[in-house]
Amino acid sequence: MTKEDFYHDFLLIRQLRTPTSKKVRLLSELMTEYENTWQVIGITEEALETFAKHNFNYVSRMGINRSHKVDRCVTYTELLTGELKSCDDWWNYFVENDKTILATSSENKSNSLSRIIDIDVSLGMFKSTGFKWRHNKAEKQMLHNLYNSNDTL
Repeated sequence: MTKEDFYHDFLLIRQLRTPTSKKVRLLSELMTEYENTWQVIGITEEALETFAKHNFNYVSRMGINRSHKVDRCVTYTELLTGELKSCDDWWNYFVENDKTILATSSENKSNSLSRIIDIDVSLGMFKSTGFKWRHNKAEKQMLHNLYNSNDTL
């Protein structure tokens, strides 16, 4: 889908008479179709330590998730109820606010992230697969390299 396709469907959702909370859920579901949704731009020091304890593998229930820099519900509510933006402005707002940080669950819940280590987004790591992310050999090696290159860990 193109950004114009997403914008078209967003406009339809925005016009619905259902409560905003329902529209937020619909928009959330729609935006999972974007190939680069929930782009990971960094990892917290605590999350990297957790990965190190698991040999940089992703382990079910290890307590790591993608934490939006800007709360997703806040972003979607603003898009749905705020001033209507042009397609380009809408898309740019969405993409900028959709960025995430790999963080521990406790950091995410408390909204108190430890030091954030940048991840080079041009590497295409941690691509979304629904509500999960891809975590293969390349991600494992990249995390290992990050861990070894950070003196404070």
